[in-house]
Order: sequence, then structure tokens, then C-alpha cells
Amino acid sequence: MSSNAVVSSKGQVTLPVAMRNQLGIEPGSHIQFEVRGKEIVITPLLPMSAYYGILKGYDLGDIEPPKDPDKDYE
Repeated sequence: MSSNAVVSSKGQVTLPVAMRNQLGIEPGSHIQFEVRGKEIVITPLLPMSAYYGILKGYDLGDIEPPKDPDKDYE
């Protein structure tokens, strides 16, 4: 899918509705900009809630870092 847009005096661009719908971008969504040569790549970022439970069912063992014996921990 391809589309053209005009950059406003404030540097703003409106993403076409069809692209926003296809990528699940809605008001409040976070996106990442990356420059690749002479291109700008826009990537939608998943909200942290999308990662909730991703490790469920995995045995992570003892992942707590070792504690210094000379410090008091609560």
C-alpha cells in the first residue's frame, strides 16, 4: 500500500485511515521512527499489556540476582 501526504508547518503528517486500520494504529498508539538511508520507516509499537503473561508456563529457575552479604535487604 502506498500513499502521499503533505508535511504541515509543524512537521506533522496524517497517516491515511486505511494504513492506520491495517496496522492497528489508533489514538494514543505509540510508533517508532527509523531513518534507513533516505527513507523513514514507521513501526507501530505494542503496548506493554501485549507482553503480559508471555512467559507463563516457562520455568525461569532462580533468576533473582545474588545479593551482597554486607547489605541489608527488605
